[in-house]
Amino acid sequence: MKIKTLSLIEHYISWHYGQAYSDIYHVWTNFIWFFFNFFSIKLLFSTLLSPWKRMGEEYPAGFDIGRAAQTWVVNVLMRFVGAGVRLIVIAVGLSFALLAFLLGLVVLIVWTVMPIFFVALIISGFSLIIYG
Repeated sequence: MKIKTLSLIEHYISWHYGQAYSDIYHVWTNFIWFFFNFFSIKLLFSTLLSPWKRMGEEYPAGFDIGRAAQTWVVNVLMRFVGAGVRLIVIAVGLSFALLAFLLGLVVLIVWTVMPIFFVALIISGFSLIIYG
């Protein structure tokens, strides 16, 4: 019985500080990957200066400086609107990715100290039972 208990503890410690870290890392990177792809951060950066929803005006066929200037202003305004909305979505996406990264660090720290904390709680419980 004593040998099996020691073997169980040995297997648990090797799993907890070995394979579990690999699994936590994969889940952690999957969350970060999800936020980068859910918010399409790479695509939004590559289309940052594109017009908002492809809105814009066609330039006039003839030479009309007033109409060409008006079309240019509208097209530039739509590019600024598109850039503004895309920057907001990029900021939200990066915030979620950063939050996932920080929570992953917290999970790693808690996972590392959890067995020590668990043993300390057991010892504390026994000392309360014995010494009141």
